[in-house]
Amino acid sequence: MSREVTLRITNVNTYVESSLDSMTYQNFKKVMGFRDDKAMWRARKVQEKLESQGKNASWVKKWDGTQTTVVYDKKTRKSYFPTGLLSRAREFFGDCEFDINLVDQRTQVHRSTGYSMSEEYEPRDYQGKIRDDACNKGRGIIKMATGGGKTATAASIISELAVDPTIFYVTSKDLLKQARDEFQRFIYLNGSPVKVGTVGDGQFDLQPITIMTVQTAIRALGERWTRFDEEDDSAKTEKQKLNEKQKKELKDFIRGAGLMMCDEVQHWAAKTCQTISSASESARYRFGLSATPWRDEGDDMLIDSCFGKAICDISASFLIDRGYLIKPTIYFVHHKKPGMEGAYPTVYQEGIVENQERNLLISNISRKMVDSGRQALILVRIVEHGNILEAMTPDSFFIHGSHTGKQREAWIDKMRNREAPITIATSIFDEGVDVKCLDSLVLAGSGKSQTRALQRVGRVLRPFTDKSSGFVKKDAFVVDFHDNMKYMLAHSRKRRKIYDTEPAFEIKDWK
Repeated sequence: MSREVTLRITNVNTYVESSLDSMTYQNFKKVMGFRDDKAMWRARKVQEKLESQGKNASWVKKWDGTQTTVVYDKKTRKSYFPTGLLSRAREFFGDCEFDINLVDQRTQVHRSTGYSMSEEYEPRDYQGKIRDDACNKGRGIIKMATGGGKTATAASIISELAVDPTIFYVTSKDLLKQARDEFQRFIYLNGSPVKVGTVGDGQFDLQPITIMTVQTAIRALGERWTRFDEEDDSAKTEKQKLNEKQKKELKDFIRGAGLMMCDEVQHWAAKTCQTISSASESARYRFGLSATPWRDEGDDMLIDSCFGKAICDISASFLIDRGYLIKPTIYFVHHKKPGMEGAYPTVYQEGIVENQERNLLISNISRKMVDSGRQALILVRIVEHGNILEAMTPDSFFIHGSHTGKQREAWIDKMRNREAPITIATSIFDEGVDVKCLDSLVLAGSGKSQTRALQRVGRVLRPFTDKSSGFVKKDAFVVDFHDNMKYMLAHSRKRRKIYDTEPAFEIKDWK
């Protein structure tokens, strides 16, 4: 006897309209769930709290750490899950030999006419297929390494779908300006460059195509920004103030947008970004873009829940093999500091930030890069470390979140003109800052984040030729650290492991 399940699909959630037996339902919840790295740590904290209050914590002890995306509504006595996971649900019910009945109630969107791409846009062989696949599927994740042309590909999808209104979310004010300029360069409306709106960094201009910072959207929806990780200081640098009229206008705009496209999608596993996805009631079309669309915490399913499955996987090695990126050589400098004890903050402070010998190595390596005709970028995790390195490194300038947008822009222009020998920067340089002439990178901050590690290497992989001076960028030189000390050794190995996933990366040891 065959079983049937009816799935009612909306833009945000999909509702299970049929009753499931207990075993099937439990298995379904498990398949639609995930375990993040901190789950069991949180469970222990809950257990300790309950037991300290004299309460029974037996259910916590039995929990295996799985968190499900399936929600049970007590009022309707039905379950639902994010529509981005529809393919996973269909696979589960198919394997259980259910007859699946789909009821598609997704919103029909307004499509405009007159959009086209400028003659300046010359799509690469793979970009046209990604555009076509994205438009046909309606949602998904575009995984594309730095230098693959994410913004240009996004512009072609927006132009092809012509959905009014469209919101393109970014995670920093640097990306806000960069995306606006790229869209106005590539997207035409009735034969002229389209006017693109911007919301964030003190700007409030809503247009049919609008670039918006996630932090501003979150504030409009009455939520607080949740940091991506310990290095995320984007909330400090993007503090858009909204009056009540603007908040209401922005809420309505978010809820009414038929297309939402989100850059640096790995941030969208945060609770606050899930809020934006849920608030986007009219967004039939949803796309996430990133070079690294996964999370170090292991809760990648929350990204899929917003956007759906991956549409493509354009790796750095794919682009290197085709000549679109430069092959990097990554040197691991072996450094040992024995006797490190204590908690992680103490070890990091003494072993990385205040480590005189290690900092001298960083300073000397960067100066030798400059002496050999290179332009060096030193990336640090915290401001104090950047200040120390700037003080001991001649011809260096430390740029971080406290600088104004104009100050950062002025220095980045110097870098693009090859007038900035050594730049020291925090995580503000991890995403979207495009300085093609950069050919040397020192990863001074250690850290366990594999997503940030790949993004950082991507800063120096873009080809560059300066016709006026005859300068041609021929290679990319990256220095990372194999820190043989408590905590840091495991982090170094994690970074090396992610570099090893790229066959075109050459990795060497510098002892």
